Order: sequence, then C-alpha cells, then structure tokens
Amino acid sequence: MPSQFPIIQSIPHAGLAVPPSVVESLAIDDVTIYNECDLWNEQIFDFAHPSLGPSLGPSLGATTAALAVVDMPIARVLIDANRPPDSLDNPDGAVKSHTSYGDPIYTPALSRQEQARLLEAEWQPFHTDLDRALTGHAGDVRLFLDCHNMAQHGPTAYGDPGKARPLICIANFGDANGEAVAANGPITAPAAFVRRAGEIAGELFADMELLEPDSQHPAPVVSLNQPFVGGYILRHYCDAAYQQARGSHYAGLMVEVNRGLFVGDQHTRTPIQPPNQARIAAVRSRLFRWVQAILPLLEASR
Repeated sequence: MPSQFPIIQSIPHAGLAVPPSVVESLAIDDVTIYNECDLWNEQIFDFAHPSLGPSLGPSLGATTAALAVVDMPIARVLIDANRPPDSLDNPDGAVKSHTSYGDPIYTPALSRQEQARLLEAEWQPFHTDLDRALTGHAGDVRLFLDCHNMAQHGPTAYGDPGKARPLICIANFGDANGEAVAANGPITAPAAFVRRAGEIAGELFADMELLEPDSQHPAPVVSLNQPFVGGYILRHYCDAAYQQARGSHYAGLMVEVNRGLFVGDQHTRTPIQPPNQARIAAVRSRLFRWVQAILPLLEASR
C-alpha cells in the first residue's frame, strides 16, 4: 500500500495545555481539564504508530500515515477549535466560560477583550495550520477526518445528559441513515458511503466491550449522526465553496470514539490516570483497518 493515506486529520480536542495568560483566572483544576478533553486522541488516531507494523502501517521513514495531521495543544475546556469564531457569547463557544457540566471556568469571568485576545492567539493558529494543510494538499486529499472521542454518557450541559453513547459515532450532518436533513445543510459525504463505513466500523468494534459496561442502558456499537451530526470544523472545511476555491474534491467525516473503551466511565471528577496503552492500541488498530477499508469505497464512488 502507499506510504500515506489520501486523508487529512483534524484533532482539535486532545490538548491539555493552559495558556499562561489565564492561569491566575482559572476556577477549575487539572482534574477538570483532564476530564473535559478528548483524552489520548492523538494516540488512538496515530496511523503511523510502530505497533501497526510494516504490513499495515506506512513505509519505513514516514512520519505520518496521513497527508497531514493538525492538532490543537490547548485544552478544549478553554479554547474550542470546533466552534465558530463568532460564538464568544456562547458558554460552550470558541472561548468557553463553562464546562460541559455547567461549572464556571474563570473567576472572574473573562472580558470580551480577553476572549478576543485568546481567540487570536490560541484558536486562530490551529485553523491557519488546517487551512494550510488542506490548501497544500488540494489535489491529493480524498477524505477529511475530524477526529474526536466522547464521554461514555452525555455530560449534563449537552443535549444527551446521562444517556449511553455508542462505541463509535460517524457523522456527515445527515440523519441516522446518513441521508441529508434540510435543517443541517448539505451532507459532507455520500449517504451510501457513510452507511457502509458504519457497517465496517460495526464489524471491527463488535468484539470490544466498555471497561465499565452499563447493563441497564446498553448502547449500539455504531450510530450515524447520533449523538453528534458534526461541528464547525467539518462544516467549514467541507463546504463546497471552500473546496472549489482550492480545486479540491473530498468527502468529510467526523468520527467520535467512546472513551469508555480505553479510559472508563468518566465524570467531572474522575481521577487522572496514565493512558491504558493496551486498550489504546486495540482501538487504534481497529480505526486504522477501518480507514484502510473505507478509502477504496470512496474512490469507487467518485
């Protein structure tokens, strides 16, 4: 196989860093920051990891199995790259004021001027890098993957509080069958492709169990567009006009992996733990095989 997949990966929520300018204003601690981020996401989506082996992974010497991987170092509880820049009035916006459990992040609250400075200093560089990657690989990229992971149960400030979530959510702004929904705007990948991608993910993850199973509320292995249909990153960078301006033509998916597979059933005060490397490796190998399997389907649909 080629040394690189024709994909570009966005990893906006795995960071744990805190900008020095806000350290003294924080009303939350490291435990909250830990539980709010997409833990170890840069590891489960590392398709160039040596554990994948030469028969599966990229050729020797390659540093990434994707054309580009763009990640965000800043903690998403502070700066959310998956929110639009005009969302500063939203507690869950680009510069957040409250956690996903509704707790205030700063004391006192940041002024609008402080929010704007953080947006420019911390949010914008991620998007500059992502735009540069997509523009630089305009003729080569075939699939844009916005890579995430999610809590096993919906946090209280989200639209699915307390509800069990699937092991894998694949999103294209469609419905439960990947078909277009008028209220969501255009889908970012063909519905038939998304359905087959979901079937393949279901086959690959069918043998994995949650570390802390919820027998009272079993969740499906895979859901399409549930509990998430996509976010700002998927919508903005898969927009037809954005692609046309760069001479590109690619599909886009947001992928959410349940952290219950490799972290456990978290809440806002779950103690910080080292990464569970065995479970991370198990998830990573399945995600890698999933990408291997769906790319030919995408090429066939072009």
